[in-house]
Amino acid sequence: MNPLEIAPDGRRPVIDDRPTLLRVAGAVDGMRSLAPACLLIENRAIVAMGPPECIGRVPEAHTIDLPEEVVCPAFVNAHTHLDLTKLGPMACDRGFEDWLGRIRDSRPQKSQEVAEAVEQGVAASIRGGVVAVGDIAGALGFSAASALGDSEMGGISFIEVFGIGRRTKNGLDGVQRVREFARERPDRPGFAVGIQPHAPYSCGVAVYEAAAASGLAVSTHLAETPEEAEFTRFGRGPFLDLLREVGSMAAGDAPEPSGSHPVDALLEISPVRSWLLAHLNYPTEPDESELAYEARLRGLAERHATVVFCPRASAFLGHPRAGRPNHQWREFLEAGIEVALGTDGMPCLETPDRLSVLDEMRVLAGLEGPFEACQLFRMATTSGARGLGLDPTAVTLGPEPLAGLLAIPGAGRDPVRDLFARTEAPRWLLSPDRTALDISGKGPSRQ
Repeated sequence: MNPLEIAPDGRRPVIDDRPTLLRVAGAVDGMRSLAPACLLIENRAIVAMGPPECIGRVPEAHTIDLPEEVVCPAFVNAHTHLDLTKLGPMACDRGFEDWLGRIRDSRPQKSQEVAEAVEQGVAASIRGGVVAVGDIAGALGFSAASALGDSEMGGISFIEVFGIGRRTKNGLDGVQRVREFARERPDRPGFAVGIQPHAPYSCGVAVYEAAAASGLAVSTHLAETPEEAEFTRFGRGPFLDLLREVGSMAAGDAPEPSGSHPVDALLEISPVRSWLLAHLNYPTEPDESELAYEARLRGLAERHATVVFCPRASAFLGHPRAGRPNHQWREFLEAGIEVALGTDGMPCLETPDRLSVLDEMRVLAGLEGPFEACQLFRMATTSGARGLGLDPTAVTLGPEPLAGLLAIPGAGRDPVRDLFARTEAPRWLLSPDRTALDISGKGPSRQ
């Protein structure tokens, strides 16, 4: 079954090349929310949108009534691991380091198996209403990057490199190989190859500096666990044991800790392009001052970094730890830091049929405290697009060509809020088109 031809509910995308008038329960994107709503669509762009009484009848348009559905732009999943799609959920009951080791041992290794897993992940993403991803392609995952680049999805394939201790040169060589691979690939509008130094406990400063200077889009896992700061600040903890286990350090080797929180260490590096930072569950440690935390946030905002929060994966992996605050994404936003949503990989999720940031929005909406629908949709659309270097106007309900248009069940007095309380998948009204994500013909594939 081609997910572009058949929507998750078994229906085909309903908008074709004709002018189309949609009369819907509601419409929402990262800037505005309206219920009920009318949208006039021509050439994959919204030429008029407003309350039904303001639009009226358009005799020359094909009219579609969706009285119990809300329309929105296609989603952007800013952090995922498509090559892990076939693994399914994997319990994390023996600690993160053990879980990470089992992921490493279980993930597909052969090129064909990796490509098939990525293809399965692309299909699951499209079923979730996602048009573009920030995919972590795995260690020198050229086959994963090729599979995503040849698919209908847009985004960036971040090819992972590892290099610390005795394997620092391997990491530096890896950065060069990724740069060569990116140069050799043909242009794909709306798609690019990027680079991912895996994490501060698996890549040394030299590897981060080389990646930052590469000119490619750069992502990394950052401040995901408290043990990461224990390693960078003091050179001890379970990550040191892991490095010795995999041969990056010998039994007698002792790392030279920077003495810095991993965020501070990253801020000492000047990247050519802004960082895309996954997780940031622990931006501060209990023994640090509030001033240090505030300086950290200012630094991230000044560098125009994008933080990617994966709510379901965070909860699945046991975050926040006892005595620690919940994820501080609201404080990031208040500090002027862009925050996008990601799913992480299928091993963390309870929806084996789809990879969708819609489910992440629903988690945040269900937490204690008020939520603002447009803010959540920004995190699921334009924030991720900006973080990936894509055109954010393609994932808004505006006059520019759309990368896709979705319908989500939502009804009642407030259908937009109602969609957050449901569990149904979205369906495509206007099929995904990654070329709309390219920026003036000079999108991320050409940078």
